[in-house]
Amino acid sequence: MQSSIVLGIDPGFDRIGIAILSRENSKEKLLYSACISTNRKENQSERLAHIGREVKKIISEWRPTELCIEKLFFNQNITTALRVAEARGVILYEAEKAGLLVFEYNPQQIKIAVTGYGKAAKRQMQDMTMKLLGIRSKPKFDDEADAWAVALTHLAHQREIIHKTRG
Repeated sequence: MQSSIVLGIDPGFDRIGIAILSRENSKEKLLYSACISTNRKENQSERLAHIGREVKKIISEWRPTELCIEKLFFNQNITTALRVAEARGVILYEAEKAGLLVFEYNPQQIKIAVTGYGKAAKRQMQDMTMKLLGIRSKPKFDDEADAWAVALTHLAHQREIIHKTRG
């Protein structure tokens, strides 16, 4: 099977989780993960520009062919949701400029793909992503593990599509 490199993103505004995963011979491997953090002292447009520069740099360095990102889930704080939506817009813009295919998954799809249960707790998600990727130490921020889960979800969907076309 051909190697596939995907960029998984857990969108946010203060912090954005980033994961670069590859799959070779049906085995997922974490190549890189981090968080893009924005400076709360900067204005909104400066923070969005920073997100765009960092995403562009990651795409340039790792050369993924696909971006997978969590769909926006509106909670009670509309101000936060709007800022995250703007950050997602910047991320999607950079992905489009780089010619990446974009795939979006909602939180329930991610939970089902990773744990098999659509209402899995955050701890269950993190434990399972670590197990699937063979990672022993927890990331500094949950956003990073959330990005791992988004990328794993995408690779699971790819595997399902390949299996259906071959079967």
